[in-house]
Amino acid sequence: MLLSLITIASLVGSSFQYPINQPKIDPLDYVDLFYGTENGGHMFPGSTRPFGMAKLGVDGIDPSFGDAYSGYTPGGVITGISMMHESGTGGAPEYGLVSQLPIIGDFDPSVEHNLTRSSHDVAKVGYYNFNTTSGIVAEFAAAERSGILKYTFPSGTSPQLLVNGSHHLSAPKRPWWTQYFVNGSITADADLSGYSGHTTLKGGWGDLDAWTLYFAAKFDTSASSVKSYEASKVSENSLQASSTTQDGSFGLVFLWDQNHIVQSKVGISFISADQALKNIDNDLGSDFDLEKTVQDTQKIWQDEVFSKIDISSENATIASYLYTSLYGAHLLPSNRTGENPHWDAPVYYDDWFTIWDTFRCLNPLFNIINPSRGSELVKSLIEIYKHDGYTPDGRSANQNGRTQGGSNSDILMADAYVKGIQGIDWDDAFEAMVKNAEVAPPYWHDSFAPDADTKEGRGALPDWLKYGYVTNNYTRSLTRTIEYSYDDFALSVVAKGLNNQTAYEKYLQRSSNWQKIWNFNATAKGKSYKGFIQPKNADGTFNSTNYDPFDCGKCYWGDLTYEGKAVEYGWAVPWDIETLILFIGGKELFVTRLDDMYKLHGTQEVADVGNEPSFLTPYLYNFVNEQYRSVETVSWIIDTYFTTGSKGLPGNSDAGAMQAWLIFGLLGFYPIAGTPNYLITSPKAKYFSINLDNGNKLEITANGLSEQNKYVQSVTINGAAHNQNWVDHSTLFSKGGSIVFEMTNDPVVWESGTAPPSVGHVDKNN
Repeated sequence: MLLSLITIASLVGSSFQYPINQPKIDPLDYVDLFYGTENGGHMFPGSTRPFGMAKLGVDGIDPSFGDAYSGYTPGGVITGISMMHESGTGGAPEYGLVSQLPIIGDFDPSVEHNLTRSSHDVAKVGYYNFNTTSGIVAEFAAAERSGILKYTFPSGTSPQLLVNGSHHLSAPKRPWWTQYFVNGSITADADLSGYSGHTTLKGGWGDLDAWTLYFAAKFDTSASSVKSYEASKVSENSLQASSTTQDGSFGLVFLWDQNHIVQSKVGISFISADQALKNIDNDLGSDFDLEKTVQDTQKIWQDEVFSKIDISSENATIASYLYTSLYGAHLLPSNRTGENPHWDAPVYYDDWFTIWDTFRCLNPLFNIINPSRGSELVKSLIEIYKHDGYTPDGRSANQNGRTQGGSNSDILMADAYVKGIQGIDWDDAFEAMVKNAEVAPPYWHDSFAPDADTKEGRGALPDWLKYGYVTNNYTRSLTRTIEYSYDDFALSVVAKGLNNQTAYEKYLQRSSNWQKIWNFNATAKGKSYKGFIQPKNADGTFNSTNYDPFDCGKCYWGDLTYEGKAVEYGWAVPWDIETLILFIGGKELFVTRLDDMYKLHGTQEVADVGNEPSFLTPYLYNFVNEQYRSVETVSWIIDTYFTTGSKGLPGNSDAGAMQAWLIFGLLGFYPIAGTPNYLITSPKAKYFSINLDNGNKLEITANGLSEQNKYVQSVTINGAAHNQNWVDHSTLFSKGGSIVFEMTNDPVVWESGTAPPSVGHVDKNN
């Protein structure tokens, strides 16, 4: 087996530059691919490359586990090894097609063939292995758009390989969002050296129209015979099978007389089966070299991802958090440049799942450590706008859908703009943003939210343009009002940079519309203070129907707020915290109300740390120069809600958003998306080095850091004393530099400078 032949740590040489007396560590030793696969994390543990189109992994069924969002289940049975998956998503399972399954014994199309594990699966970066009770051992590794699979069969058996053309992930727990097989066909090569075909699916979380994936495969040794099946009919020595029956079954079964080991290479394409075959050649060449594929994949991960941040070696848990999270943050979206079936795109990414989840900290992370990808992502959004009419919030299988709140690609693009990301036509980007802000998308029926389009754009835009807020005539009225305000702030940022003063003033004013839904007299049970965001009617009166700022019902598509309570969304105005402090009633009450969000300070957990609306909230103490409270709250969240292992995430990864939040928590600063500013907390290791694409590095040192010494006594940035608890992007990253923290066990107010700026502040008469 592969792992007995190679030592993972020796595959990729480490080139880290640590301070004197700091031993080097190999990131590959610290990456846990099963991290977050359970407890609702939905992480994909299979083999892939950064933003890889091919995500090669096992598909399982385990009723006790629930729906297999990434294909993987820790128990139950394995029903296939397929070429496409998503990672860390909510909604419902997506993809899981182009499948193989090694089998022994008679093939019976009337039963679902599966495999039972004899031990826990093994996964390392670039490599996956599982053993079965039947004695079959499966190993595989993915390249960019193809993969190599190796099956070792017990001696004395006749190896068979079931290629299930209709295999796909389903959603038994959420049947309204399940995928459906539409049609497909498969043909074996005349010499039985491989096969090719296509599969068409529809449905899924995005209610997608029918879409097609093509595939091709080559064996290292031609099979001895093949049979086809369609539903319950088996045809011996038949090279072809197909089906046009919804959720029908069809495929081929290859048999080898003597082979103990069977290897195959499988390619996928949205263009054609011929292109799928070319993808095999481009990725893997003519050899069947599993070990080399693993080595190549690990080097790519090392060069593009792991080498971007070095860490001191005193805390293995923190190192594991860092490198495991960096891995999980670089799985989506999928790079499908050259694989767009609808137009010839110079750069193209799919599987945005979703920008609502990622704009707050994942995309800002890319803009620091992987700006070339950050540029490609924005350019891809512009491409989608030009050809599909709107930038997406969610997108998969080359189709937009769904949008949970606002058109938050606006904030993603604004963040890239203020961080100086290169290679982007900002006039085109701003045009796409204006389309979101001014033109309501055509109606697209969503049974969960039939009031307006949820496929793209801003479905409740008519209310927004007429009233300056969204009424309860639309679902998620509070979420939409807050997020449309943030989106318009993003437009003002880019407009100002483009010297479009008229647009800047217009959208800056519109960004203050959240103030219109602040009810100074709104109350909450058990709270002595007043003032919360609350829905408004068209006539300007507040609507109290089903309203409780601390209760959002199911917090889902048909409610007032999405995946967060009204009290949580009330904090989500980071461009104008100055006004929020004023509305709340001053700094002291601001702190009291922040304390009430967390069980650390209060009696209940109000802020949902596993959902994005509250990602920034624990950092907001910085705005009243009580940074030590941010430090202790962020530290408490990490210590309480995160752990190592398969249950280590406090909820969905959300395409790496949760991992990005953790990475910033470890580094000791956090972005305010769409602005150049970061809020400073404290690092969780004594030393980090962020190695920048421009050849410079930002070194972060925490002198005296210990479990007790988690608070900041003083900060030095680039050799100069720093008395503010925030810092801007150019200071840290334009030329690199250093942040030196002097740590203490006393929660002190060390910052004597100005509080973080409210860069979108508008003094508006309510």
